[in-house]
This record gives sequence, C-alpha cells and structure tokens, in this order.
Amino acid sequence: MPKNISMKQRLVKYYDKLIVITAFSALAVVFGLQLSEQISSNKVINLEEYSPDWSRSSDGVILQSKLENDLMPGNFIFYQVDDNNFSQIEISKLIFKRRSDVAIHLINGKVLKGTIKQKEGVIISKNWNNANTPILLDIDGRVTPIQMRTIEKVVGTPNYVLSDGADLTVLRGKQPFFYQRGEISLRSKNRKRPVWDEIPEEKNSTIYELFTPPLIYIIDNELTATLPEAPIEEKEKEPFGASITSFTEKPYRFRLTSWIGNSPYLEDIQLTETLGRSVRNRVEVNSSYKLVENPKPGRPSLKEVDSNSSEKLLTLKYFTVQNVTQKNGGVKPVGRALIEDHLLKLKSFEINSLMENVFLGQFEVKLRFKIGKEDAFEITLTASDIGQEVNYNNRIYKILAFDSDKKSVLLRKASAIPNQFEDLELLAP
Repeated sequence: MPKNISMKQRLVKYYDKLIVITAFSALAVVFGLQLSEQISSNKVINLEEYSPDWSRSSDGVILQSKLENDLMPGNFIFYQVDDNNFSQIEISKLIFKRRSDVAIHLINGKVLKGTIKQKEGVIISKNWNNANTPILLDIDGRVTPIQMRTIEKVVGTPNYVLSDGADLTVLRGKQPFFYQRGEISLRSKNRKRPVWDEIPEEKNSTIYELFTPPLIYIIDNELTATLPEAPIEEKEKEPFGASITSFTEKPYRFRLTSWIGNSPYLEDIQLTETLGRSVRNRVEVNSSYKLVENPKPGRPSLKEVDSNSSEKLLTLKYFTVQNVTQKNGGVKPVGRALIEDHLLKLKSFEINSLMENVFLGQFEVKLRFKIGKEDAFEITLTASDIGQEVNYNNRIYKILAFDSDKKSVLLRKASAIPNQFEDLELLAP
C-alpha cells in the first residue's frame, strides 16, 4: 500500500512536466513529417553531383545532365542569379540519343521501360501530344512502337534544349536546379497577399494549432508568396539587309541588220558594245548555232552545230524579204526572220530589219546587300537566276521570283534558328 501511494504522489508531482515533454515530442514528430512532405512536393534537385554541361548546337542552348528526371517540354530549369534570387528557363525540346534508357508513362497509367531504338534518336517537342511520329522502344529485345499522343511523360536522362531566350554567356558556369512547384505559380502578374485560413479544430481539443508556414518574400517592400520572373532582354531584330539598285529591261542579244539572198546577218549587240566593233553572224535557214563567248577579231560569235547538240543556242526557222510601203509612198525591202531561242525556252519569235531592239521580257537586276558597318556587296541577276543562293557574310539569301511588271524581286533570308525564314519582296526605286 505505501508503494502505491508513493507512485501516485510522484505522478501528481511530475504530471505537468510529463504533459509538456509529451507535447513537444508530438510537435517534433509532426514538424518532421510536414517538412519531409514539403521537400518531396517541391522537388528541388541539385545537379552539382552530376556534372551538368551548358553548350550550344544548331538547335540552340542545350543542358546535358546524367541526372534521371521526368521533365517535359514546357517545364522549367532554374539557375541562381544571386544569393537570394533565382531565374527560370523554359524547356523547348528533349533529345534522347539511341539506346538511352527510358521509362515511358502513358496517359492510361501504364509504364513501359526499355531503350530508344531509332538510329537518329528521339526529339520530343512542346506539341508532342499532337504528333503522329511513334517512339520505337526496345523492351527486352522486342521493338514496340509507342505513339507520342499517348505519352504523359518520359523519365530518363535527355539533353534539354532550352527556349530561344536562353543566353549561353549568362548560363555558363551557373548551377542548374529542377524546381517544379505544383500549386504556386512563379509569375508576378497577380500579386495578392496570402490568405491565412484557420484550420478546423481537432477532435482531441488540443491547445496547440499546427500549420506549415509558407515561403514569404519581400519584393519592392511588399510581402508576397510568389517570385517575379526575371526580365528577358529582347535582342534587336537584324534588318533584312538587301535592296534593289536597278531593274532594267534588257533587249534580245541579236538583231537583224542585213541579208544576202536567203541568208540574214544577225548582229551580236552585247559583243559589239563590249569590243567596240561590230560582230555579225551569217545564219542559214533550218540551221542551229551555239554561242562563242570570246571570238577572234573578225570572227562571228555564232558557230553552226548539229540540231541535236546540247550546246545549241538558237535556230533560224524561216527567213523572207518583203517590200513594205513607207509613209512617203515609197517601198522598202524588209527582212523578216523567225528565230527559236533554246535558252529562253519561248515560242519562236520574229526579228525584222525595222526593229532597232527586240524585247522578250528579259531584264537585269542589281541587288545591294548592306547591314550595319559591314562592307556592302552587290550582284547582278537575270531571270535564269531563280533559285540561286547568295551568301552575304554567312547570311544566306535565296532568289524566289522576279516580277518584271512590278519591277520587284522576292527574296528569302534564312534565320539563325533552324527551319525559320523571312521572305520579303523588294521593289525597284
């Protein structure tokens, strides 16, 4: 009996201390569980142990990491700007190399594990759920095609292609983080003060109220639970850099000047102007001729060839001389020749001795390329140059079309971003 009384006395004496110790123990356990849950839900992963590498390729800035993750295009990678601030970069593509180990989570809940089978690897872009291209997955030696639109996420170690705003000079040397917060947005458009809701009373009517404190930031002397986005510096767009200096209609190279019997003489206007002396060619009906670019003095610029020759330039189809009444009532003989030009690929056309020049829609265009302080570059084009590419200081321009009526040229300039172009129609002054 005395032992029982002594035990009761001890319980009564230390009752308050036991209550306090028990309460603090319960608080420690609950706080530890809450903290571990918060860390798990935030998914903050430091990549330092996995030697991340920032680099640039034709696709843009790329982050390479050996860390397995389930980030998809549209998610973000973070890097630390200073001791207190982080910035984010959006993922635009994932590149999985051949034989990469992946776990593909499907929309229906299934998980397929295997290795990438495609020789060229797999590229997953932001619109992967609308793509029709399948992923070939080697599962235990059996190749299984998986449609992109059925995929929810892919777990693996891809190369992350970042958005166009990524600046390699800023990112190189930075420590990347994966931080995908589920509920709290990292945008500062709707800054509202956090609402502190009262937790419902517990059934055991404890005097202690437990809650998980949110992260609070001071931005512009205001309290907020969200981080603002880092400002993105927009680079000034480079000018197109091309213009037309002249768009000149060009006469046909030959004109009929005289004839002997049934053989007309065609003067080469281009060589006559270049050499300063008349260059004439005697041609025969139903004969084909090729061009001699640098004839010897006194020699013609057209040389007869077989009608099946691939070098033939023109063929005289028909020639006649007619007397034409003049305005003064007199009569003048006029030579008329029917020419087929195999280079122009036009229907046969007439040249007669009354024509000073013959115009067949030919033209000569002079383009000038100039950007900033770089040296200017000029080039002369004709209708045969459609499809030609012009390289101006590693900028590629392509000739798409000419319009002789509008005196314009349609050019396409290749962008530094793959598969992106800028088309512009240039008008002559």
